[in-house]
Amino acid sequence: MDEHLNRFIRAVHDSYEEYERDRKLFNHAFACSEKEYIQINDKLKLEARLKHASIQQLKETINKFKGTHSHAYNESDDLSDIINYLEHELQEKKKADDLLQQSEKRLRLALSTIDDNVWEYHFPTRTMTFAINEKSILDLDKNVYEGKENLVWWQTILEDDRHIAIETFRQYMSGEITRHCVEYRVKLTNGKTKWILNRGGVISKSKSGKPITIIGTLTDIQNYKTIQSELTETANRLAHLLKNLQTGVLLEDENGTVVLTNKKFTEFFAYPGSPDTLVGIECTELYETSTNLFKHPVEFLHQTARHLKNRVPVNAEELKMADGRVLERSYIPLFIDDIYRGHLWTYNDITERKRSEIQLKKQEEKYRSIIANMNLGLIEVDLEENIRYVNQSFCLMSGYEEHELIGKNAASLFVKEEDRGLIGAKNESRQKGISDAYEMNVKTKNSDANWWLICGAPLYNDNQQLIGSIGVHLDITQQKILERQLMEAKDLAERSVHAKDLFLANMSHEIRTPMNAILGMSKQLQKTILNPQQQSFLEIIGTAAENLLVIINDILDFSKLEAGKVTLEEIGFNMHDLITNTSRILKLKAEEKGLIFSVSIAPEVAKVLKGDPYRINQVLMNLLSNSIKFTKRGKVTLQCLINNNGPDAQQLEIIISDTGKGMDEAYLKNLFNKFSQEDESIARSYGGTGLGMSIVKQLVELMNGSISVKSKKGEGTEVNIQLSFPKGTESDLPKKDNSHVEAHILADKKILLVEDNEMNRVVAETILNQYGAAISEAVNGVEAVDAIRNHQYDIVLMDIQMPVMDGLEATRTIREDLQSNIPIIALTANAVKGEMEKCIQAGMNDYLSKPFEEEDLIRLIAKWLGRETHFGPAKTATVTAKPLYDLDKLKQITRGDDKFMIKMLQVFINETLSGLAHLEKAFEEKNIKQVQFLSHRMKSSLNNLNIVEAAGIAEKMEKTMWTESEYPVLQHQLTAFKKIIHEVIPMIRAEYDGLS
Repeated sequence: MDEHLNRFIRAVHDSYEEYERDRKLFNHAFACSEKEYIQINDKLKLEARLKHASIQQLKETINKFKGTHSHAYNESDDLSDIINYLEHELQEKKKADDLLQQSEKRLRLALSTIDDNVWEYHFPTRTMTFAINEKSILDLDKNVYEGKENLVWWQTILEDDRHIAIETFRQYMSGEITRHCVEYRVKLTNGKTKWILNRGGVISKSKSGKPITIIGTLTDIQNYKTIQSELTETANRLAHLLKNLQTGVLLEDENGTVVLTNKKFTEFFAYPGSPDTLVGIECTELYETSTNLFKHPVEFLHQTARHLKNRVPVNAEELKMADGRVLERSYIPLFIDDIYRGHLWTYNDITERKRSEIQLKKQEEKYRSIIANMNLGLIEVDLEENIRYVNQSFCLMSGYEEHELIGKNAASLFVKEEDRGLIGAKNESRQKGISDAYEMNVKTKNSDANWWLICGAPLYNDNQQLIGSIGVHLDITQQKILERQLMEAKDLAERSVHAKDLFLANMSHEIRTPMNAILGMSKQLQKTILNPQQQSFLEIIGTAAENLLVIINDILDFSKLEAGKVTLEEIGFNMHDLITNTSRILKLKAEEKGLIFSVSIAPEVAKVLKGDPYRINQVLMNLLSNSIKFTKRGKVTLQCLINNNGPDAQQLEIIISDTGKGMDEAYLKNLFNKFSQEDESIARSYGGTGLGMSIVKQLVELMNGSISVKSKKGEGTEVNIQLSFPKGTESDLPKKDNSHVEAHILADKKILLVEDNEMNRVVAETILNQYGAAISEAVNGVEAVDAIRNHQYDIVLMDIQMPVMDGLEATRTIREDLQSNIPIIALTANAVKGEMEKCIQAGMNDYLSKPFEEEDLIRLIAKWLGRETHFGPAKTATVTAKPLYDLDKLKQITRGDDKFMIKMLQVFINETLSGLAHLEKAFEEKNIKQVQFLSHRMKSSLNNLNIVEAAGIAEKMEKTMWTESEYPVLQHQLTAFKKIIHEVIPMIRAEYDGLS
């Protein structure tokens, strides 16, 4: 176009030069002839017409160049003006071209930087061109698709979505559409897919209306699709939650139309159909159709209208229904950008909660009334301890009127300074939801010495928010006074009991000490040659000493029974032999008084029963002695009958009757009371302490039996005893000790005798010298320690109560300071329970109470000197035919209860295996005291199952004083012990399947 314009301008220039030539010719014409002038004039007119035609053509060309939308150029025909106009237009065009180039550059820059990819498709040539872009959505290299964009483009569309692009192309070709907007997926070079948005439209058409060119953009919408998927999933979850929500939900738009509801809402208001059927309905229709469901329908409609008008949130509004239900409704107006967009109603059925609240309120009133009637003070305080409520009882307790308390700080009014920390701790516990009770010395209006029992608990409101605490108060001032008095009385009683125990121990020691000398020397005297009178005198001395010993034993037994410290043995015994031996002792006394003494035992009584024969003998001796003592003429009878003979046990009835002086009914009621005698003359005439029958009753009841007495003054007395015993076997009977003591069993042995009482030293020396022992003496613990420090002894006989240093302290000094393992045997006149334990704990090896039997003392000494072999036959012998264990005793205890039997056996297995492990560990650590202690503890359970061989080894390990050189022997015994245990336990497990 610029070249045509230049040619046009040159033509104009040539015409202008020609014009100048014509003008010169015109000037020249005046000089020419008229003919020439006419010729020239004609020629000039022709040229003028040509010139005018050229100028008109030029103006037409200029107008065509200006375009159809500009005004036509119809101004001057002067060529100068035309040329000036053309120059101006050329300059304006150049400016426009410059602006167009700049705009094109900006457009290309924009297209290269935006995320959308711009494309153009040319239908006639079927070519597709992408605008140059720094970031290709398809992530393709320019070298890959340049020149073949169309092919590459169709190949990148995911095959499953390619029909969308094909259909769009078809609609363009058929003229159905002139623009499009579709979504589909494309494949990337890394194998992944991406969602894109393809938008475009026709920019040129053929004369027939067919599209020639369309232009469009590709937009990456993958993130949008991901978010859309997440939103859809979230919406599905919310929809599911809404459907299953136990709260009725109704959402309305700003026009009052139902947008959303759920099943619970339709259930509350009995709407038929699903919640979806309500969507789009005017809510006023719902309100009007459901008014009959409300107890107060008019009020419901007015409240609803008021909420819709005010558009203010309403929470927990209660609606009473005609059928008795109570619904709780909340109203939430919805504003978006401060523009009202609708509202949300929520409904909850709170019928049960309201019933509970009413019931709770009734109960609260009931309990407040009860608390008031029980004179319990009730107080409620807030989180700052300020009083919110008090009842009348609290006002009376505190001395304040109600108006004086409400709003006041409870801690400031009642709590003393020293208890502020306690109250702070209680408040912290209330905040944790903890309730408790405690006592506190408080201030009241009239006193500062009152005691209250306070039961405190956290206090919550209806929303379960902690708002304070509640306390129930009981005035225990009088109880505290009584408690203090009781404590003082208890302390006094305990001191009295301690004084009594101390008195009994001292009395036992003080009486048994001379008794030991009396009995000991009388027995030594019996070994000498005596005339009949001397023998008689000696018997009187012995009888008197034994009677005195009986009195002491009664007092000690009663003291032990009263303190609950008497324990019963459970060993095998023969009731026939027990009754026969008991009656034989007393029969001589009865015959001396000329009484008939008869004993009968039912032949069905088992040969072996299990119980405590020593306590049975004590009961029979006491009762028979009383019968003989209080009967001057007639007879004394003992009968042993069977009341019930079961397969595993027998119930015996023992009847002791006499024809003595009897008792009246008034005294029978007090017969079993301690220190009870019918009158003072009895003590003077018959002696005794009045403790015998009380001891008998307690012993019988300790054996789970019963005792009753019938008596008539002047006619006699009958005592009836009911006792039950498990049946036993011959193996349950104690092994008889048939050994004898050889005369020189203690020969060449050095014995240190520590005794402060000279008579007892004489008795002990007299006995020990007869068996060949060399005796050294010490009169207190200090002398004993010095003697052992400076001399060698084989064994020590140690008294307990001595001046300067007692036997227990002396023993501890010997063990700890002197590091001596010499055997120490306690010889003590203190026979109260617990004395032996004290001795063992102090480090002594054994214990013998005074007065003692001569052979018991010699056997004990010989045992700890390792001279048991001089006692004749061994106490136990291994019999291969004998079973390793016997469960008969345990079966009798469990009385046929297999579950209990298994439980007891399981306990035995667990404890035995645990004890064995600890026993081996103690031996490895050379802790011999622990070995002995564990052996002692395991021995009793082994005896209960008659595992005799293992029990014998346990006793050996317990009783032997092991020196380091004897550790191999101990290890051998431990190995044998372990072997027996590991043989017995599998056998027991095989016998009872339920054992683990």
